[in-house]
Amino acid sequence: MRVQRRSVARGRWHSVNSMANVTPQCRERFRSFRLFRPVFFLAGLGGVWGCGSDGSSTTPGALGDAGLGGGASAMAGASGSSGAPSGGAPTGGSGGAPTASGGSEGQPDVGGLAGSSGSSGDPGAPDGGTGGMEPEVSDERPFFSFFVTSQAGMFGLPAGELAPAPSATDGYGGNLGGLAGADEICTTLARASNPGDGKTWRAFLSTSAFDGSAAVDAIDRIGPGPWYDYNGLLFAATLDDALPGSNNGRPDGDPQLSGMFTDENGEDIRPSQQIDNHDTLTGSGQNGRLFDDGEGGRIATCENWTSSTVRGDEGNMFGDGGQVPVGHSWPRSNNNGRNWIQDHTINGCEPGADIDGGAGAPSGDFRVGAGGGYGGIYCFALGAVAPQ
Repeated sequence: MRVQRRSVARGRWHSVNSMANVTPQCRERFRSFRLFRPVFFLAGLGGVWGCGSDGSSTTPGALGDAGLGGGASAMAGASGSSGAPSGGAPTGGSGGAPTASGGSEGQPDVGGLAGSSGSSGDPGAPDGGTGGMEPEVSDERPFFSFFVTSQAGMFGLPAGELAPAPSATDGYGGNLGGLAGADEICTTLARASNPGDGKTWRAFLSTSAFDGSAAVDAIDRIGPGPWYDYNGLLFAATLDDALPGSNNGRPDGDPQLSGMFTDENGEDIRPSQQIDNHDTLTGSGQNGRLFDDGEGGRIATCENWTSSTVRGDEGNMFGDGGQVPVGHSWPRSNNNGRNWIQDHTINGCEPGADIDGGAGAPSGDFRVGAGGGYGGIYCFALGAVAPQ
């Protein structure tokens, strides 16, 4: 005998071969089902009742959510799994499992046919549909694992779950919402420039134990490497290569990137020769560990990146004597101002940018950008892979 069923997902009839030697009772139950099939479909029960090869009737197989999500039903053998709930991306159900015994003519019971996948749909939409769901986007740059936060990127962010909203003109200062807020800033910028990015991003910042929490060294937060910028240029292959001593203050990676770090969009962090913006907050000494500010790191870390009012001792215009360490995202020259982790110090944690050029933070200026910067930070991702 041949049985016809209607696929809700496709809107046309399909012929399905039934098993041989079915009993009159089973055929009668099947006729009853065909009579009330529209009612079952409207109720969202799209599974078709069938008969096993031994002539016995079977329970419904997998029910794709035909009425609510657009998935077509499974043909019934033994009981199958249920389809996806309505409104999501229904997958239909799995087919009924075969039974152990064969039929009267020695034919094995093959169970039910798996339900076909349906597209995601709005709840209650009988013909499925997209339901407004966005397609999944993959990470097109699995190697992308290092950048310096750009001034435009940082200053243009809204308040996050942890990070506060920055001033559009002066930025965050030293209040990044703590270490976790700084990580959030890195993650937000990375995912804005690289949709689909799912990597774990960490800010290269140290913290102190001044408030009773455990101190954290920046170098221990970023994984073992390697790290690449947005364009696939190598920052460093290992932690040893990343440390400034290995290359006269610069990381030992691609010479182009070593000479000029890039931002979250892969652009040179210094857009023109008239811009002096290399000072980058780290809270760290040249070894990547908490800077000794003489006060347990409280000032060096702007109270663990929660304060935009902390002031340290005033240094001089040569960057000596202050207590907040900054590194250089690009070297001042071939033999001066090259250390990317800690080149000199500034005086405080107040918001403000000064990118017009100058030598160090002037006395009485406690802004994070006083020595040529805007309060930018370095961001590293864990688990990057080499570019293909």
